[in-house]
Amino acid sequence: MNGWCKLIDNINGVMTIGYSLEENKDCDGRILFNPDTKEMQISKLANGASEILTKHFICPLRSKIRKGLTLNKLYYVAVG
Repeated sequence: MNGWCKLIDNINGVMTIGYSLEENKDCDGRILFNPDTKEMQISKLANGASEILTKHFICPLRSKIRKGLTLNKLYYVAVG
């Protein structure tokens, strides 16, 4: 599965990350990440994504976050 992510903003210690899966590169879904607690929350499912696929996407997304994200840059995330 192909995944895509983009750091939308980082306000008050919470990162808002846009994401999408497969051919959709719009990053219209939203995941909130708190770097202090390492907690992730699905705020909005991406177009064509299910909750199960999104949860499967979160593990490789964590790896991408550890490497660093630049604001508004589109990143490819290989999933499984």
